Amino acid sequence: MNSLKWILLAVLVFLLQTQCTFIKDYLNLTVVLVYYFGLKNHQQNYDKDYSGNKAGLESMAFGVIIGLTEDVISGSIIGPGLLSKGLLGLMTPLVFTDMVFKWTPLWGAIIAVIFTLLDGTVVIGSRMLFTGIHITGAVLFRIICLQSVMSTPFGLLLRP
Repeated sequence: MNSLKWILLAVLVFLLQTQCTFIKDYLNLTVVLVYYFGLKNHQQNYDKDYSGNKAGLESMAFGVIIGLTEDVISGSIIGPGLLSKGLLGLMTPLVFTDMVFKWTPLWGAIIAVIFTLLDGTVVIGSRMLFTGIHITGAVLFRIICLQSVMSTPFGLLLRP
C-alpha cells in the first residue's frame, strides 16, 4: 500500500510538472517529492531503530528513479536528473539525523531551498557542460532562485 501511494504521488507530480506550464517554470516539484520521501523514510526507519544506512539507500534509490524518469521525459541526456535527485535522496536522511540537525520547520525550509539550488545547479550545469546548450548566468540565476523561493513553503509544511 505504501509503494502504491508513492507511485501515485510521483505520477501526479510528473503530470503537474509536465502539463501545467505555469507551474513548470516556477516550481520544482520533483525535488520536493524526493525531499518528502527522504523525510518520511528516515522517520519510519528511526522509529523502528534501523540504522541510518537503510534510510539513505532507499531514499537514494527513490531519487534515482525520479531523476531517471525526469531525464527520460525531458528528452535530453540521461544522467543530470539521476545524479541530482540521487544525491538529494541520499542527503535528506543524513542531514536530518540528530547529530547534524533535528528537524524544525525553519531547518526544513532552509534545506528545501538549498536542495532546490543544488538540484538546479547540477542539472543545468551538467546539461551545459555535456550538451553544449548556452544559458546566460542571469537567466539561470533567476530560474533557480525563483524555484528555491517557491519551494520554501513546502519545506515549512512537509513534516517527517
